Amino acid sequence: MNREQEQDARRAIEQLNSDFNYHLDHNEVEPLVDLFTDDVYYAHATRITTGRDALRELFGKRSGGAPRVARHLQTGLRISFNSAHEAEGYSVVLTYADNGTPPFQNVTPTLIADFIDTYRRGPDGRWRIARREIIRMFEAPSTKPYGQ
Repeated sequence: MNREQEQDARRAIEQLNSDFNYHLDHNEVEPLVDLFTDDVYYAHATRITTGRDALRELFGKRSGGAPRVARHLQTGLRISFNSAHEAEGYSVVLTYADNGTPPFQNVTPTLIADFIDTYRRGPDGRWRIARREIIRMFEAPSTKPYGQ
């Protein structure tokens, strides 16, 4: 991969991560699931989800019940390329979340986690998340993994 191709790939992966946070925060399940490969491996704490259908079910549960408001702030994205079609990434994500109607008062982050990713460029030329492992570094006492 030449320098220009690598820069284009970096921008696409940065956008992929921005899109993940946006769609997650706005409960847009279908566009969110489309950011992943068909055979995605998604691990958060002890919960492991594989495949798009299982991921769709997982993310669909987030919007059930009380109105859920979340904001994910991502920083420190580091990308290394294994090939022209596969890359690895590391970033830190700060999450605020609560049930109810904003604005919320006296907020504390619910979670600060490391995201360890593998990205894959498909035949359509789009980069997608093939593997995401979320490693909790700091968490509020009330924080639980999705689906629990």
